[in-house]
Amino acid sequence: MKIPFTPFCITSLFAFACINIASANDIASPNTALTLAQVMSPSGEKNTYLVQQVMQNKVTAKNISEHFDYFPDDPLNFLKQYGYEEIESSFKAIPSTVVDYQTLLAAGGDGNAHIAAGTNYAEHGEEADIDEVFLFPKFAQATPSYSQIRYQSDVLLDYEVELCMRWVDNLEKPEQVGGHVGLFVCGDFTDRAELLRKIDVDNVTSGHGFSDAKSGEKRFPTGPYIVVPKNWQTFLNDISLSTYVNGQQRQQAEAKEMLRSPKDLITMILSSGAAPIWRYEDQDVVLFEGTAITSEQNIVTGTPAGVIYNTPGWGYRIVKSLKWLATFSFVESGPIDYILEEYIAESFADNRYLQAGDKVQLTATYLGTIEVDITP
Repeated sequence: MKIPFTPFCITSLFAFACINIASANDIASPNTALTLAQVMSPSGEKNTYLVQQVMQNKVTAKNISEHFDYFPDDPLNFLKQYGYEEIESSFKAIPSTVVDYQTLLAAGGDGNAHIAAGTNYAEHGEEADIDEVFLFPKFAQATPSYSQIRYQSDVLLDYEVELCMRWVDNLEKPEQVGGHVGLFVCGDFTDRAELLRKIDVDNVTSGHGFSDAKSGEKRFPTGPYIVVPKNWQTFLNDISLSTYVNGQQRQQAEAKEMLRSPKDLITMILSSGAAPIWRYEDQDVVLFEGTAITSEQNIVTGTPAGVIYNTPGWGYRIVKSLKWLATFSFVESGPIDYILEEYIAESFADNRYLQAGDKVQLTATYLGTIEVDITP
């Protein structure tokens, strides 16, 4: 259902929202974490900056590309080339400049094959009626923190806020997760109609249907910067994730509430990710090629409760099953397919999912904010 837009900070709910957004706009101290962002220069080079402060729609930052005369496509390559300590020690020597927030490039990098975790927060597992963490590949190009998604009348568009992680080095063994990793806030947008039509109801945790429903153009907006902590395990404890739709909070959780830690997820991925047991566009696919998760692949760690979709309860299923019998629909379909199609049709009729004109805001402490407009 579409919710009318209300300006920030009018009610107590919005007072809370403002507090959370301020936390998202806070920048970690460089002796705790390096906050990296990139801007495309007029000559086509990517300039990497160390972000110091956010001021409304601008950031104060230091151009480390000019300082080191190094212009990599991925800001995490600075960690490979110079190491954390050298970058940190250069902080005072580099003059500050002001950069327009909307010019910051997508933190998700240039890769388009990522690895996602499903139902990695307990309450989201309850609303989705799935009691196990599972994996699936997501194929999408990252888009910037100011993004638009075009409304499509045949799509039940749902939002998810997630913590994304991309390691500086390739990962071949779980023991390597202690190395430097970039953290950023990301969105995982889903066509629930496609998911419900393609999901394997007998084996939901196979991940079948999820890749098709969550991949594609504009389905992966990412934050304005990628943050590299000195100790990411400790830093993770301070990250809070939130979603607002038209100013009203829909999701909120602490990253430390994940059921499977990032190390556990990496262990799961490495144990089976090279096997072609997932499906995308009717093809068998893997989570990663070769023997390692590459430094171009983002790990999408799961979303908290509060998405639009909520698995229909038993009362709904019983009523629809009786209708399936009474209308002789069993001639054309089985009961599960019938119930799912009834839910899909009602969701379209009720405008239950995101509509043109909706504004979605995804935030995470220290990782910034993503603004997504649903356009006609």
